[in-house]
Amino acid sequence: MTTQWKVGADLVAASDQIFYGDEANLNRPLAGYAKVNLHTSYDITDHVQVYGLFENLLDKDYSTYGTYYSVDDAEGPSGVAKVNLGDNPRTVVPAIPFAAYGGLKVRF
Repeated sequence: MTTQWKVGADLVAASDQIFYGDEANLNRPLAGYAKVNLHTSYDITDHVQVYGLFENLLDKDYSTYGTYYSVDDAEGPSGVAKVNLGDNPRTVVPAIPFAAYGGLKVRF
């Protein structure tokens, strides 16, 4: 390995968390997760660098935030076509799947 090439990894872990709106913690929490990220760079010269970043390397499915919504409001008022959303008012924000980024950095 040379001093021009750098490689690193991150392990990001989070424990279970309660849904926003369930401050009494009476319902099943949002599951915890762990993900692995990799990053690398190579200095071509003192002023030019090529780099790469790999997010969620193992492509784990997880969510970062959970909240509740009103099932009645989501289905619309009477007389309006309704969408059947079921009776589960939980909603989550899914995290990014596997993603790869790369670029060239030039310093003047």
